[in-house]
Amino acid sequence: MGIASPFPQHIERWVALRTAARWEKKLAATLSAAGVPVFLPLLSRLSTTHGKRRVALLPVFPGYLFCSEDDFLGNPRVSPATRAKIAQVLRPPDPERLRAELSGIAELLTDRQLVQERLVGCVGDRVRVVGGPLAGSEGRVVRVKPNRWVVVVEVSFLGLRLEAEIDERLVERVV
Repeated sequence: MGIASPFPQHIERWVALRTAARWEKKLAATLSAAGVPVFLPLLSRLSTTHGKRRVALLPVFPGYLFCSEDDFLGNPRVSPATRAKIAQVLRPPDPERLRAELSGIAELLTDRQLVQERLVGCVGDRVRVVGGPLAGSEGRVVRVKPNRWVVVVEVSFLGLRLEAEIDERLVERVV
C-alpha cells in the first residue's frame, strides 16, 4: 500500500502535505496507488479501553504526509477529490535538510514501536502492589515488559526475595 514501505532514498525533493483530520493513511494509500512515492511515519500505540488492549498505528506528525514533489505536482493521476483533502502543500526552504530528517525518522522507526509510557516509573523505582495475591507488598521494579504490559517486581515474601511478573495496572509508584 505504500504506507508500510521503507523510506524511498532515491527521492531528492520532498513536500509536506497538510491533510484533513484523520486522512493521513487514506491519502497515503490513494497517492501511492496513483504512483506518487509517499512517506508516512507511523508509531504503534498500545491502549486499554474497558479492559481490552489494542494496538493502533498513528502518524508521528498528525495531519501531515510527505511525498515526492516531482511526482505529486502536476500529476494527472491524482484526482481532484484527492487534492481536495489536502489543505496545503508545504515546500521546505532547505530540501536536503528535510530529506535528511525524514531519513533519520525512518531509521528510528524501523519497527514502529513507541516506547510505552510507564505509569509505575523506571527500573529501580519502588512500587506497591495494589491487586492480586501480592496486594499490599512493596518492592523494586527489576524489568519492564512493555509489549506484554507486565512489570517484574522484586518483593520480599516470608523473608525471601522473589521476582514476580505483575500486570502493570496492579502496581503503583511509591512516592
